[in-house]
Amino acid sequence: MKPEKEDMWFYGISSKRYALYTYENEQIKFMEGERSFKLHGLGHLTNPFPKDVEDWQAEIWEDILMLHYGLISELDIEEKYSNMYAISRLTVSTANVLRRFKGINIKKDWKDQIKPFNFYHVGFQVAEKDGQAVKPLVPFSNDPQSIVYEPFIDYATGEIKQGSHYFKPLSRTIMQYVDHLEHKFDGENGVLERKHVHADSVVYIGKEANNIDEQELDVKKAQEFIDEKLVYEFILNLTPEKARDIGIKHRSALAYLKKKAKEGKLNFKSNHVQRVVNHIQSSY
Repeated sequence: MKPEKEDMWFYGISSKRYALYTYENEQIKFMEGERSFKLHGLGHLTNPFPKDVEDWQAEIWEDILMLHYGLISELDIEEKYSNMYAISRLTVSTANVLRRFKGINIKKDWKDQIKPFNFYHVGFQVAEKDGQAVKPLVPFSNDPQSIVYEPFIDYATGEIKQGSHYFKPLSRTIMQYVDHLEHKFDGENGVLERKHVHADSVVYIGKEANNIDEQELDVKKAQEFIDEKLVYEFILNLTPEKARDIGIKHRSALAYLKKKAKEGKLNFKSNHVQRVVNHIQSSY
């Protein structure tokens, strides 16, 4: 907080999610000449309103504050934003993302294809098919809200799907934004106390941690980093009985894993290694 900010109300959800404003006669006003509300957690979204609404984040923040003061209800938020969807714009900056557009690019002239460093849109998954999350991936459009009614690529499978029920309504995004707890401090309301973190291990993180453009496509859980050294040691000490409990049923599969572990050549995308990783992570 800067000391020159006087006679202002403060509404904070968590770090980087707060607003400074005035509140008088049930009227909410933000500071003039500068943006007095944070966009963290909202700034990655495209404008869901018609083009005549430019400062759309201000409108969402005003609705959040009106909800806080009881001037509107959650039902009002639902009615206003349920027909709008959480859509982000990203860039085709890796070969892995470009390959997902292979089906759309087939039989198209080069000028009409999705190319490296073109923009594209992603939706936030709310539906699953056969137990697997559906992640909508769509070529760039000047009207992002319209893409929910068009065919899209499922990022996870590469299949073409269609249906607005695969996209996350903006009303749900807003309510989850309001309920976002502060993870760095203890407490829920008022002055919070700083949390203390005690490290029990060190995990090397390579440059793959910078794949920001693909993290939005996997919003079901936070990004995880694997302690590869621990996995190698666990496999080398794994008994046949314990392996069967994890799901590695055949001795030949266990022997192959141990051989690869000794060579330092484990494939962390294989099903058996993934079972080991999931077991280790669930044990903490």
